[in-house]
Amino acid sequence: MLLSLCARAVAQVSGSNEAAQLQWPRKSVPETAERDNSKVRWTPNPVFPGSPVLFRSTIVSGVASWLGRKIAFRPDEAGFSALAGVPLDCAPGRYPLFFEEEVAQVTVARHAYPFSRITVPKRFVEPPKEVQTRIKEEALLKRSVFESSPPDRLWHGAFVAPTDTHSTSSFGSRRVYNGKVRSVHQGLDYAAVVGTQVKAANAGRVAIAHQFYFEGGFIVIDHGESIFTLYMHLSEVMVTEGVSIGKGVPIAKSGSSGRVTAAHLHFGVQWQGAYLEPLTLLRLWQR
Repeated sequence: MLLSLCARAVAQVSGSNEAAQLQWPRKSVPETAERDNSKVRWTPNPVFPGSPVLFRSTIVSGVASWLGRKIAFRPDEAGFSALAGVPLDCAPGRYPLFFEEEVAQVTVARHAYPFSRITVPKRFVEPPKEVQTRIKEEALLKRSVFESSPPDRLWHGAFVAPTDTHSTSSFGSRRVYNGKVRSVHQGLDYAAVVGTQVKAANAGRVAIAHQFYFEGGFIVIDHGESIFTLYMHLSEVMVTEGVSIGKGVPIAKSGSSGRVTAAHLHFGVQWQGAYLEPLTLLRLWQR
């Protein structure tokens, strides 16, 4: 069933008018592109469910297609690049990257994520009726933001860690709240006492800077190309919605607001509706 999720997405691309220009079959590029000096390389190699993917080329530019989603190779310091990802529910297998008049077969490898058990106040597991409207409104606001990213690239080069402290809880773990499996952890937690400086992971536009029920003090930065970074449980928000922000600029101070058991920073990454593993994103340019 999981395999069909990604397979169906690729099939949908081939049926659309826009994607018709992307269906070039044609020459196949080996999956070991990083070692073959072929037209497109990618890191990490292999990729895995939940993984960000940095596609690079010295000659390929323009629109491409990956897992049924449109991406674009744009100029960078080393040629051209496209930042994408693999949804967490994508089954292991080989999936095509369509570009120009060729296709590269990219391997998605198996990857195991842990469980974590957390005890929180009952109101965060079963919110009282009086906050249900607020929760729904906040969910609609997030959806609206995630669906309105500009197609242009606002980010530049490597993403940086939002704080100088160490991470404590990993992405992808199944969260057991008060003895029941409730969710999958869709970010990376950093140890951060209240008041620790939080900085923007890359350049972009502040799309949300507000207090939310679950997220607490909450900032979302839109980096263009439907790429977002999320910062949660903040004690102080230092930016306003709609402003442009530079990489590494202080945006907030960490805290313990929202659904938390102790002070920390939750850092999330989203690409075209899929949450991705932040630590891998921060290491893509180091490979």
